[in-house]
Amino acid sequence: MPLSVAFSEADPRTTTPVSDLSQTGVFVHTDEQLPIGSVIDIRFTVFPEEPVLFEGKGTVVRHTEEPRGMGVEFLDLSHGAREVLREIQIRHEAQKGRNTLTRSHPGLRTHGLVAKLIEKA
Repeated sequence: MPLSVAFSEADPRTTTPVSDLSQTGVFVHTDEQLPIGSVIDIRFTVFPEEPVLFEGKGTVVRHTEEPRGMGVEFLDLSHGAREVLREIQIRHEAQKGRNTLTRSHPGLRTHGLVAKLIEKA
């Protein structure tokens, strides 16, 4: 599922696209790739009109050049985090048929994504 997010480790106003959100991970489009094996905290809000907050940990598992970024696999998500992912996917599917800004710009709008490095590989 494609997302458009605000990504902030240093500056909360910086925006970075994120795509391929699933129950197992997410792809972060960024020029500053963290080393494979790095463990990061991930936090973002989806659906600003009725916010849904996701918080979890992940491991950087791959880098790509086209598009430039890194694949992050979720680690030991709590039951609550898994439920949030499920809710995001259900709401995203429900909005696909609506004529909204989301429909005119494929994906979801998220705000305040924070990925904080916990440890380097």
